[in-house]
Amino acid sequence: MNILGSTLTGQVTENLLLVLIPLFPLVGAALLGVAVGIREDRRWQAGWAATLFAVCSFVVTVKLFLGIGDAQEAFRYTAWRWFESGQLSVALALRMDRLAGVMTLVVTGVGSLIHLYAIGYMHEDESRPRFFCYLNLFLFAMLLLVLGENLLVMFVGWEGVGLCSYLLIGFWYREMPNADAGQKAFVVNRIGDAGFLLGIFVLFWNLGTVSFPELQGLVGQLPPYLAETAALLLFVGAVGKSAQIPLFVWLPDAMAGPTPVSALIHAATMVTAGVYMVTRLGALYVLAPTALAVIAVVGTATALLAATIALAQNDIKKVLAYSTVSQLGYMFMALGAAAFSNGIYHVVTHAFFKACLFMAAGSVIVGCHHEQDMRHYGGLRKSMPLTFLAYLAATYAITGLPFGAGFFSKDAILWAVYSHEIVLFGTPINRVLWGVGLFTAFLTAFYMTRSLMMTFFGEYRGHEHPHESPWTMTTPILILAVPSLAFGFLFGEEFLHFLAAWGREDLNVGHAVLAENATYHLLEMISMGIAVAGVALAAFIYGLQPRLVDSLLRAAAVCRGVHRALLNKWWIDELYDALIVAPLRKVSAVLFSVLDRALIDGTVNGTALFMAANGEIVRRMHTGRVSSYAMVLFAGTIAAIIFWIVL
Repeated sequence: MNILGSTLTGQVTENLLLVLIPLFPLVGAALLGVAVGIREDRRWQAGWAATLFAVCSFVVTVKLFLGIGDAQEAFRYTAWRWFESGQLSVALALRMDRLAGVMTLVVTGVGSLIHLYAIGYMHEDESRPRFFCYLNLFLFAMLLLVLGENLLVMFVGWEGVGLCSYLLIGFWYREMPNADAGQKAFVVNRIGDAGFLLGIFVLFWNLGTVSFPELQGLVGQLPPYLAETAALLLFVGAVGKSAQIPLFVWLPDAMAGPTPVSALIHAATMVTAGVYMVTRLGALYVLAPTALAVIAVVGTATALLAATIALAQNDIKKVLAYSTVSQLGYMFMALGAAAFSNGIYHVVTHAFFKACLFMAAGSVIVGCHHEQDMRHYGGLRKSMPLTFLAYLAATYAITGLPFGAGFFSKDAILWAVYSHEIVLFGTPINRVLWGVGLFTAFLTAFYMTRSLMMTFFGEYRGHEHPHESPWTMTTPILILAVPSLAFGFLFGEEFLHFLAAWGREDLNVGHAVLAENATYHLLEMISMGIAVAGVALAAFIYGLQPRLVDSLLRAAAVCRGVHRALLNKWWIDELYDALIVAPLRKVSAVLFSVLDRALIDGTVNGTALFMAANGEIVRRMHTGRVSSYAMVLFAGTIAAIIFWIVL
């Protein structure tokens, strides 16, 4: 193996540690794959083994992360030269700089807690070894994506998380809706991946490399139209993986998987891969202002659309799923404003509070005997106090109330959008996007408070007595509740400057930098007021006036129409089915009948029939009678003589 010396210490040992980060979960997946058929009384060990491998990966990540010094330094490990063909030379290499270090900490840290949580959630499932095998394999693929030194290694991890999401979403595959949801996620992601591949081809064809450090120094040589083309094609891949318009439809359906899968996919790993990829290629995107404007518009539209749908959902996991889509839209708003550090900041805070929310929701589901409809909840704060405290803390964070983690990261995004000139078709649109983002923040505060009130306040409306979840489930969510509240307050500004130094950004956010900026403080107060208004309105309607919504729906046809549209998710899935899925199925049916059956099968079967007929003719010539053979020999001799005479 070829091990390149570390630019940090020059010691081989620390570079070797780098490969252990993805290796631990890979070994765990392999061992658990072998152990799938173990006896039922030993299956409880699978969860603890998988969690141990995840924790080991986290410990190594912490050690290396603490050793990262200068912003442009990195640990690097090259296993071998993967392949060389002409100008293309690709190494199977890993690299950890500040950006990759932050993402790896989130993936392994939150991922380890989700593994621990899954031990309690899946304790009755007979297929626990298979589940934890997939979970470890997913962690390996995500780490390969984050730590990959070049686009092709990243793409292997990119496809790996796509495969694992298919396996995990459809884990309970015996129920057809679960299998369909896994297939939907797989197919929709392939659409985005096609754009990602084309973007890689454009960069390699014009720059001759796919290595991130080399690309960062060479992208300035691209003509503007090629920079825009590559940036937009790569963004198509991000649209699929990070569930943006129009490829967001797979993510809400992914709720068919077990709740630990929802927490892992939707909080800290797969869905943030697109945000990470765009940030990693920030040097390219700053040269593509049109692509940045498109990213900002798509992110803003996605944030608003998903937030409106979340207003009317009754399935607690569906509310959180559309919330994830909306929060991902906020991240892309930051990227569109070239505020890459702000986008990653929201990735980190979102990982804390959204993983906490999903796992708390899973705790509620288990405590209420696998009921997911919030209309059958109510008053659960009394019977599930620990789960309530965690859900309350995470809700406080995501709504953007003062000093919660979401308050700092969302405020950083809104300020970046407001202050950065975003131009589309010659028209500045940043103030419009800021206004839409602010309104979406109000909707976020409203629908999250709605879910809190319907679940934990009022009177219990279920049929079976609820109970608190075991410690393996409550411990991780209580741990995540702490950074959900305190991360932004304690580390927010330092974190932003830590990342900004890596990306060489001109950071224009942070209380120390903006202490004298009156406009910033005014916008900050408006943002806080919007969050408080959303929380107060939802608390009033679903806490003090729970019958108000039903009264409005009965009294006003307009309200019924809007509610029906939101409840049916604006009929976007039905629209896709009518415009895309159904026509493709018809075309496939025609191709199957004409090309497959008539042409291909007809040709193959016709050839077989022709050969069978010829064989029958030849068979009849071989009768086994000597007189017949003598006659054929005589006729052949006469024919040969005549042929010789004529010629």
